[in-house]
Amino acid sequence: MLSLKTESDVLREIADSVRSHRLTLGWRQDDLAQRSGVGIATLRRFERSGQIGFEGLAKLLVTLGLADNFLTALKRPADAPKSIAAFLAAYQPAKPRRRAPAAIKSP
Repeated sequence: MLSLKTESDVLREIADSVRSHRLTLGWRQDDLAQRSGVGIATLRRFERSGQIGFEGLAKLLVTLGLADNFLTALKRPADAPKSIAAFLAAYQPAKPRRRAPAAIKSP
């Protein structure tokens, strides 16, 4: 999918999101650095510029409980149907099964 965002836009948004989650938890930078194992200088640089190694980012995401959201966002979306007919064919609800008529018992 085409995006008009630059690499620096993406880094900035990720850093802002991590910072926002940290603040929502009421954690100082020192708290997150200690809990995640990421150096305080690295965390400060990341929140300021978006620059961090992937392992450091992974540590922050896991510590903040954001890893699953991040991984879900990276998954390839399901292919969209090419036409309305294909959509309707793929998403037809199952028809209820008719039960066989009950056998009539003789007296």
